[in-house]
Amino acid sequence: MKINFFTISGINFYFNLLIIALLICFTACNKRKPKPVFNLNQKGAQVVATYNDSTPQVVYYYKVDKKGNPTDEKIGEAFYYDNKQEYVGGGLKDGKRDGKWYAFFKDGSVQTEAFYIEGLEHGAYNVYQENGKPLYKGHYDHGNCDGTWIYYDKDGKETRRVATDENSIGCGFCQKCLKLIKNL
Repeated sequence: MKINFFTISGINFYFNLLIIALLICFTACNKRKPKPVFNLNQKGAQVVATYNDSTPQVVYYYKVDKKGNPTDEKIGEAFYYDNKQEYVGGGLKDGKRDGKWYAFFKDGSVQTEAFYIEGLEHGAYNVYQENGKPLYKGHYDHGNCDGTWIYYDKDGKETRRVATDENSIGCGFCQKCLKLIKNL
């Protein structure tokens, strides 16, 4: 059976093809803009530093009791650009980074997404370029890089893979890598 563009089955085929193409373009072209971990208007937010025009620069977030009053327990912090866009922020536990943390470019797109436990990077660690393409991706285990680290060029094409172990430099930033670099 020959499918003609003007038949119902032909239209469905081309319509589906168009939808798939648009989805691919949208996901490939879309810069990552996740929902912030905290927001300036939530209960427990306390602005602790501002720019000259009173725009928040540093905000601490405190746990709120059952009556809606802030407690003394700081559960997060965020730092802002002068355009009110969050620069970096995330959760705290016992004064240390804990949970999901993000760093953003001034336009609001993600620069870094990471997870922390007791102040140490733990889990996936992704860093992006301003064009939304990955710069590098890796994994941490309680503050030390492990697994495979992948590095990319400006177009988002993979340039290098590093399989890490206790004797190899993966990220170049963790205590293990810094110790290995110092001993070179």
